[in-house]
Amino acid sequence: MSKVYADQVAKAQFLVAGLKKNFGLVSPRGISKEQIERLEAAAKEAAEMNQEVEALREEIRMKAASANKKLTEVKNGMTNVKQIVKRCFEQERWIDFGVTDKR
Repeated sequence: MSKVYADQVAKAQFLVAGLKKNFGLVSPRGISKEQIERLEAAAKEAAEMNQEVEALREEIRMKAASANKKLTEVKNGMTNVKQIVKRCFEQERWIDFGVTDKR
């Protein structure tokens, strides 16, 4: 959870706890139990959603690392094959093998 996000959720939870504890003092001021419950539910949902986002970020990080590794494998394979074609055939024929290099 990012620091800002975690701080906001913690502040909301702390506020809810304080409002519940002192409900008798805040209810005449127009704060209802329903408002407090909605705030509490929203804070809880925000924390859960953030955990989900963090899990997705980790999944993306792992997937990106895997994709980068595979791309390196592809590049190395292309380099090896192109070297063989370049050594064995004249430059004019390279295009026949899909090698677009000029030299």
